[in-house]
Amino acid sequence: MESKFIVNSIGIGGVFFAGLIIFWFIFVYLKKHMAPDQSTPGFSAATKTSWEEKRQHPRVAISWQACLEYSKATQEAVLKDVSLGGAFVICQKPLALKDQFKINLNLPDHGPLQLNAEVVWSNANIPRDKVVNRGMGIKFIKNEEKARQLLQNAITAAFEKSDESFEGK
Repeated sequence: MESKFIVNSIGIGGVFFAGLIIFWFIFVYLKKHMAPDQSTPGFSAATKTSWEEKRQHPRVAISWQACLEYSKATQEAVLKDVSLGGAFVICQKPLALKDQFKINLNLPDHGPLQLNAEVVWSNANIPRDKVVNRGMGIKFIKNEEKARQLLQNAITAAFEKSDESFEGK
């Protein structure tokens, strides 16, 4: 009687173990063959964290001289990689995150422009030898439609100039 119990236990355990192995192989197979294809349009993988992919507006690689106004102080700066939504500001003393300030520009072929902006990131705390250009990323906020349109016109003109220079090569 006791030997029958042992044989039955081993048999049941073997069947259970074999079932687990079969289940595991089926699970792995289905996972590989039923997972969404990452090349499919509209697929949003959690791995897409690049700042480049988060931009809403196209940026143009230009350099515009600017003057920052904040807390009754001013600072000379250069705007690079400008879009309708924001820019990279090269400056000696980047402001703190969420600081709001005004930027005064003299746009080529478009005249003066003052914009409101907010700091969204800064490389102020990165060691100097690790930074190519000291500065901060900004977004343009609370600007009137006239100012936004002037900025859009200047960006469009800069895009057209860069296309012409590219085609001329």
